Amino acid sequence: MMTSASVTPVLLGIPVATLALIVSLLSFSAALGALGWQIAKHRLDGGRPKVYLNAALWMPNSSILVNRSGKWELSTEGLHSPGCENIELAQLVVENPGRTAITVFTPGLAVEGTGKPDYSISPRGFELRTYGADRSTTETSVRLDPYDRVTFLMDYWSVVPQLLSEANGGGIQLRGCISVAGSNKLCKSRKRLAWNIPAGAWTARTDIEEIQPYTVIWRELFKANVKKHSSDDEEDGFPGFSLGVILRKAMQKFHERPNVSDFIDALRQAQREDELSELGPIMCAPLLASMDESLDRHEGHLSAWPTMPTRSA
Repeated sequence: MMTSASVTPVLLGIPVATLALIVSLLSFSAALGALGWQIAKHRLDGGRPKVYLNAALWMPNSSILVNRSGKWELSTEGLHSPGCENIELAQLVVENPGRTAITVFTPGLAVEGTGKPDYSISPRGFELRTYGADRSTTETSVRLDPYDRVTFLMDYWSVVPQLLSEANGGGIQLRGCISVAGSNKLCKSRKRLAWNIPAGAWTARTDIEEIQPYTVIWRELFKANVKKHSSDDEEDGFPGFSLGVILRKAMQKFHERPNVSDFIDALRQAQREDELSELGPIMCAPLLASMDESLDRHEGHLSAWPTMPTRSA
């Protein structure tokens, strides 16, 4: 009995079945590549904000010093002295490098280390309108176009003492954070640049070892009297030079730290004596709660009570 062997089709010396397998694999690879590109394009085109947290030293109506490295430290060495009328803030920068507009809201600080479940907090913000790229807003919901950015300035020292008290003697870790419309996940600044604030911390500045009582009280008085928003027809609405003049006059009436009630009376008397003051009635009531607390927090780092505060930091 004779049998005939089947002949395998060959093309260019290669079995057709092998060629078909090669073509199938190439088609499959092309399909995976197209899928990967669609996923990448979706991520590139979609809103993907980047968040940065910087330490800042603000001299109202003058200038702002920002450490753009993201580290929790500030130094004015080699720079013009910031004077004693300054306030330490956290600068939160949000950028949208995607190709789709996004809405960001509730800027704040993500907190770790307090013994509570990780959460975020939004300190009081300040609006700066005439500071170029460092202009900031107090709006809590902002629409960002593609390749746009927004800056927030936050008074983080107003919440740090309470957060440290919740850490039971330990330190805390802060990261900038923002919520994005359509997502239930916070966008945070880089973890490796998180601010590690130890127990007993009182400043981010590395170039000073003490602070004037004048600066501590001025900060509280300034925050109580600054406008939350400036109108469209004016520049930044911050208390002017007269606020410092009145504070100095009030401090010169005492040779040592007075009680809060007596100091508030001295402030009001100094304002009545300052005929050139452009300020309205100074809001002094907040000092009843904040003056002693702030001075106590800087205990051990306060310089002597001056009769004539100098212009140093």
